[in-house]
Amino acid sequence: MSIKNHRTLLLLAASITLAGCQTTEIVLPKTTPQHQNIRTMQADIPDSDGDGVLDDIDECPETPPNVVVDTKGCPIEVDVGGLEMEFNGFFPPMSSQLPDIYDAVFVKVAESLNDYPKANVFIFGHVATNEINEAAVATLGFDSLSRNRALSIKNTLVLQHDIDPKRIRTYECSNKILVTDTAFIDPSFEKLNVKNIESKQRRATLKASSSVKDLSKLKYAGDIESYGRYAKHCEPFE
Repeated sequence: MSIKNHRTLLLLAASITLAGCQTTEIVLPKTTPQHQNIRTMQADIPDSDGDGVLDDIDECPETPPNVVVDTKGCPIEVDVGGLEMEFNGFFPPMSSQLPDIYDAVFVKVAESLNDYPKANVFIFGHVATNEINEAAVATLGFDSLSRNRALSIKNTLVLQHDIDPKRIRTYECSNKILVTDTAFIDPSFEKLNVKNIESKQRRATLKASSSVKDLSKLKYAGDIESYGRYAKHCEPFE
């Protein structure tokens, strides 16, 4: 046998040997105990709604797909923004009927409240000093006028713009919070053509906030600055 043929036979034998080794390495066992154990665990402790919280501790067992949940399996509300809004409505003397010039303003206010359905609404009723006299108190009532002005704002939001009344809290402030800045001109004053200081007291103030829920539990400096006077001087009545 020539040297060339001898080398050919050696190469052929080596190829056969390698092929045999490769075939042996890729053969998988017929049983895979590890995979069987995983399937058993899933069957014993299921997660029916697929939220990552097992059924035996899931307090909200029918969570929709792609919803962020807490450790109890209940949806987490994610606040993507906030609302801080203030509106002042000014009334004629001894009246709780707002002028029609505010109709367009209420549309915008309602739109903002609908954009932030978790925001709370606080309405504060006020009266002017010259509305406080014996005759006025005898016929209408000092506190009643203040309250009726706050209720006028609330009723407009609820009855005309379908704002949930549970979101709204009303307060009677009487004349305990006075506007003292005579240079302050509210845009509505230009249309009402009234600029004297007494006219500025005949008002109801609406404030809406995503962060403030209770005036008796103000925590942050900004909230205290914005609501502190109302919390101190105004009384809730509805």
